[in-house]
Amino acid sequence: MKEKLRVGMIGVAGRGGVWRNWHQPDGGRCVVTAGADMREDFLKKFSDENGKDPFVTMDYRLLLERDDVDAVAICSPDFTHEEYACAAMEAGKDVFCEKPMAITIEGCDHMLETSKRTGRKIFVGHNMRYMN
Repeated sequence: MKEKLRVGMIGVAGRGGVWRNWHQPDGGRCVVTAGADMREDFLKKFSDENGKDPFVTMDYRLLLERDDVDAVAICSPDFTHEEYACAAMEAGKDVFCEKPMAITIEGCDHMLETSKRTGRKIFVGHNMRYMN
């Protein structure tokens, strides 16, 4: 088992701010190593606050190619969840997907089929349930 789960964030602001709860470089079991977002100002703030020189990109596909990303958290706009989650699982990453899973039933089915075919896990987060 790895010492720490290395997470890449797709969507680093708004809902993606949950990364601050997961990033535990000095203890804990998780470290956020990378972030992707469509806005440079969001990526700059993410990078400045992360403190460990994370990889940042405006192209989520570059994040998925990285060996220092074990799992991906998808906190981007709802209409992107299906595309990003399926691409992450195809790239060999397990996925935490913020709700909603997808914006259509067919999209949800596609995500579940991709999980089953690739053997990757997908967790749809109702993250407030797990906070103090």
